[in-house]
Amino acid sequence: MKYSQAEIQPFLDACDAMINSKFILVDKRIGDVLKSIATTKPVYNTIAEAMINFNWSAEFKRSTNKTGELVVPEEGLKLIAFVFCLLKNIDAGKVNINDLLVKHCSNDEDKRSSYVVFCEKTIKPFKQILLNKLCQVAEQPKEQVVIKPTINIKVHERLEFLVKDVKMYVMGLKKIKGSILSKTEYIELVDMLLLALKNKDYQYYDVFARQILKMSGKDGELINRLSAIIELLAHLGD
Repeated sequence: MKYSQAEIQPFLDACDAMINSKFILVDKRIGDVLKSIATTKPVYNTIAEAMINFNWSAEFKRSTNKTGELVVPEEGLKLIAFVFCLLKNIDAGKVNINDLLVKHCSNDEDKRSSYVVFCEKTIKPFKQILLNKLCQVAEQPKEQVVIKPTINIKVHERLEFLVKDVKMYVMGLKKIKGSILSKTEYIELVDMLLLALKNKDYQYYDVFARQILKMSGKDGELINRLSAIIELLAHLGD
């Protein structure tokens, strides 16, 4: 489905403001971009799809493997997921933006500032790829009637409770036994499911729940809890 540019303009404006800003305002600009993603549904939906099976730790390690370079993924959806995770981790204080700019964005042949280089490598392609995917000029399809599923409110509320309970359980762990994800990365996946539940983006419930289950390693309690959530999803329309 294609959208008009006006429908994603808040996101485009936030990206442009960050690109045209100064480093001193980076914290506010990143916060504004993340807020625009959360409130611009077409952008949020595309990022949610890009996050499926995305391994943030591996990609960040690969992108910062060489001193003086920040090598972002070339593939479109992977770049979308990478930049989104990078912004989230900077916003949460898990990635130090100062260190990142000094170590990986300051060796520029054209003598541009490290902040400009950072935006050129991340925000500009992030914005452009999403714009192209969502608003590419094409023949407008005939309007289709979208039939939304009938949702059992009590089951939906129970789902939200169980997912929040999974998050609380993981927060109490030192690490997740046998998982390839760190505790922080696992919680980020759970947060994506919680956001989908909040926005009632039903199409993502099952895929995110199964992805979280897949990343639960050998923690029997997590496996049981996620299995119960997936089983409950089958009764969402009852």
